[in-house]
Amino acid sequence: MTSRLTTFDAVSIGVASMLGAGVFVVFGPVADLTGSLMPLAIVLAGLVAYLNAGSISQLAAKVPKSGGAYSYARHYLNPTWGFLAGASFLVGKIASSAAIALVVAEYVSAENLIPFALGAVLIMTLINIAGINRTALGSKVLAGITLLFFAVLITAASFAPAASPPLAAGSILNIPSAAAIVFFAFAGYARVATLAGEVANSVKSVPRAIAWSLAIVGTIYLAIGMLLPQKLGRNLEGSLTPIADLAAVSLPNLNSNFVAIFAALAGLGSLLALLAGMTRTAAVMADDGELSRVFRIRLKNGVPIVAEVVIALFVGILVLSGSVVLTIGLSSFAVLSYYAIANLAAFRQPKPESGRPKWLNLIGLASCLLLALSVPAQGLIVGIAVLALLLFLRWGLVKLR
Repeated sequence: MTSRLTTFDAVSIGVASMLGAGVFVVFGPVADLTGSLMPLAIVLAGLVAYLNAGSISQLAAKVPKSGGAYSYARHYLNPTWGFLAGASFLVGKIASSAAIALVVAEYVSAENLIPFALGAVLIMTLINIAGINRTALGSKVLAGITLLFFAVLITAASFAPAASPPLAAGSILNIPSAAAIVFFAFAGYARVATLAGEVANSVKSVPRAIAWSLAIVGTIYLAIGMLLPQKLGRNLEGSLTPIADLAAVSLPNLNSNFVAIFAALAGLGSLLALLAGMTRTAAVMADDGELSRVFRIRLKNGVPIVAEVVIALFVGILVLSGSVVLTIGLSSFAVLSYYAIANLAAFRQPKPESGRPKWLNLIGLASCLLLALSVPAQGLIVGIAVLALLLFLRWGLVKLR
């Protein structure tokens, strides 16, 4: 008999999925926009994440098929919306993977940023091709180690001297844009919802696991968001290694390589899971005829090899930009677009299939659109252009059939 995941397992997977590379980098760019108002952006991003996770959970309970919002949109909306959701997911997660690789490289070997980031992508791709993925046990170990690290850091930082002068407050009008960047650090929360078929008593356990994992991670982010402006002051602005900077003033005797190891472990774990999720979605889209049939080709271990290679190449191309801010902005725009479609699909879901109020789906949809349109200009322009191009190409292919 196959063992079922417990609520604790699901919470561990959610925490491990969210405490990835994002937490190690986003607070510097966010400080540029909000200053000491950073906690407001974190709360807004966490609220949007919670609403989205609820809609995904609602849909996953009735459409037990791989592909996430791509499959849900095809089921409750139409194939075009499904394609847009799938394309948004792939674009967003390719950008996420590039951003994570760059973050890991920034912490471990900033002087060899692009070569190290490309190497990380290559190694994680080869591990995925071998069919080795994170397990619930691995997630629990990773979550436990990362939580311990942040507990020690937050405690030590609380007693560290304040920067003089502390970071000033930014404009409240920048909160949505900053929340869009913070949203990148919450990526992974919906992983719990998609595990519904593997969790014991999933009707009760999955919503609890989502709430607990978001509460745990949100508390950590809020604590960090309050401490960073106080302890680093203006040195926080634009920093791409804010956690290492906080550790330097809070734990001065700690070897700088120690923080780099934690960033690398969290980032590489997230990168491994992202690559696996993208290739499976591409394979499902190919099964439905939305992508070339070559993406269906699998090895004996079930790995979609063509999808693995092609996606890794696109990630590598984005890595060559060398811009963490661009890749995070593009990722947030595309992923928020993906969740906007998921909320729309949840709204269209027949009422008897879910006891969740429809107004929550509408608030989730509106908040996703607000944040998506508030991402930094580069990410917004590139994101709109890429998704428009993909829709045009699909339209052309449909006409040729």
